[in-house]
Amino acid sequence: MEEGAGGLDPRPRAGDARGRESGPLGGLVELLADRAADEAASAPAPDGTDPAGSPGPAGPPPADAATLAAAEQIRARMEAGAAPAGLRRLAEALAGAETAAGTAPSMVPPSMVPRQRTAAESPAPLTDVVAAVRTESLLVLEGHRPVEIAAAVDDLARAGMRVAVTAADLARLDAVTPTVDRLPALTGPEQRELRLLLATATPARRDHSRRQLPPPPAFPPADEIRALCAHADGSGRARAGGPDLLRDVLTALAEPRLAAVTEVARAVRAALDALDAGEDSWARPLLADLVHSRHRPVFDTVRAAAAEALGIADRSRDLPLVTLAGGLPAHAHELLVDYREFLDSGGRARRRFRNGVQREVQPVLDLIRVGGEVPADARSVHAAVLHVELAGRLTAVDEGCRTLGIPTPDDVGDLRALVAGLGRVDEAARAVGQLRHDVLFLHPSSPIAVPDLAAAEQVAAGILDVAEHGSAPEAAARLDAIADGLAGSGAAAELSAGHRAAVEALRARDAEAYEAALAALEPTRREVADQARCDALLARLRAEDPEAARAFADGRGFVWSVPLESLLSRLPADDVLDAIVVLDAAELSVERLLVAAAAPRLLAVAGPDAHPADGGATVLGALQRAEAPVVAPPRPPDPGGRVMRLPTARRPEAPRREQAGA
Repeated sequence: MEEGAGGLDPRPRAGDARGRESGPLGGLVELLADRAADEAASAPAPDGTDPAGSPGPAGPPPADAATLAAAEQIRARMEAGAAPAGLRRLAEALAGAETAAGTAPSMVPPSMVPRQRTAAESPAPLTDVVAAVRTESLLVLEGHRPVEIAAAVDDLARAGMRVAVTAADLARLDAVTPTVDRLPALTGPEQRELRLLLATATPARRDHSRRQLPPPPAFPPADEIRALCAHADGSGRARAGGPDLLRDVLTALAEPRLAAVTEVARAVRAALDALDAGEDSWARPLLADLVHSRHRPVFDTVRAAAAEALGIADRSRDLPLVTLAGGLPAHAHELLVDYREFLDSGGRARRRFRNGVQREVQPVLDLIRVGGEVPADARSVHAAVLHVELAGRLTAVDEGCRTLGIPTPDDVGDLRALVAGLGRVDEAARAVGQLRHDVLFLHPSSPIAVPDLAAAEQVAAGILDVAEHGSAPEAAARLDAIADGLAGSGAAAELSAGHRAAVEALRARDAEAYEAALAALEPTRREVADQARCDALLARLRAEDPEAARAFADGRGFVWSVPLESLLSRLPADDVLDAIVVLDAAELSVERLLVAAAAPRLLAVAGPDAHPADGGATVLGALQRAEAPVVAPPRPPDPGGRVMRLPTARRPEAPRREQAGA
């Protein structure tokens, strides 16, 4: 790599296998890593001579293994897709400065020597370090004495920033007083979460965390409480659909009798739900007729015929196709059955000298085709018998369906759906009939009638409602038990507002107030969870570094004093530091720019006697080349200056009046 005017030449060398990727950032990392390797290889001997043995002038200290280790860490982060923000901004600033200077843009400017600007181009220096850090990523602290640097770092920590102060010369670190001995054990996201939780903490949130709040499952759903409240005050009778007489009778029943009636009501509910799930538009009207004992014989006939027809159709599935050449006589089925038994018993079909059975059935066989031929063996005759039987059953099904007013089946699929639908209707009808019988004799002096299907649904709903929620005294006792369980053994004043409102609503039988209390508890739960998370993170931090925990709790950042070699050897993870302050930036070779990967902001300190423009390729020179804003310390007025007093004009005095007679 060629070096001119104390700068860097970005042109790749022949045979360089590493690519210049990731734009300016990748180029900057590779060039600085190459320069670090070259400087380490050509480091002067301890006696002040170069590798060739000739003495040479002392310059900025060359990069060492720590700088090369930092380059490897940065490459690994870039390959993982997490480019260091501070180093990326530095690379972009250097590339932008090169473009503004009128030279061809490259990955890294060819010189780290700051461009000389006229007085008109030089902006006025800033004086507030904290305000400058909040708006700029790169800064040069120019002319600051050690006391002023310590004050500036302390101001950054008071503003809540996490600052690392570093230097290659360990003696310079004595000017800054650190507040932590090492970085916090919390990760960057955990630190950010903790600072957010601490910033949003309120006295109410801390107060909620000290109160016992039952978990969500301890609070029954609003619908259950609404039903219990309705039973407790007697206003739920119309809602449940149960008559007053039914409720009074059920609450007076013994437990075994109530359980039996409840089981019948559950059977009615299940049968009606299954009927509705079938989506048969004809099922409900047919069930209403059966409840009133209309069309029961026809219904039974149709159901039996449909089931038999479906069975015959399933048995005929693998037999040859049967067709008719004409209408069969009325006694055709008996003749075919006798002929099938004759063949099954060992008889043979003959062309001549036929026996009596074959002579009688032959006119019928001539009208039937099985697989396109006249049936002549036992299998084909069996297929013909099944065909005739299926035709008879389907005729009965069609006639019965027309009588019941339901659609007739057109194929095997319709027939199967009809059989299933008729089964559901029959089950529902029997369940409703059982309910009508049991309810009628619940109490000898208080008969309850179920005249139709709608009344059966209402009575079943009323029975299940009473069985699930109990009578009015039972519902009230259950509400009180829930309220006592939620309240606990402490005083009501110790409960949170939403918790106390829920308990009071239960005891007042106010379902709407209970639902509103549940809604009010949601933000309280979030606050309790946030405070618990805040306390856990703060406890972890306090266990390792009480000073850091105290700083976080007070809303302040921290100051970490670390040697440059240690910082480069093990760069902190992302979002652990906010700013890096390099105390001896004017004396560090440019390879140490890799320290910018430790934090998003880099502050280079130039003491009163520093001259980076004449010092070659240094960290301070690179930042000045990138046109980093300059922050100058505020200077008080010179107390030794001369103060000139201006003469003050004296007002003319009015002439004194002499008293008369004087």
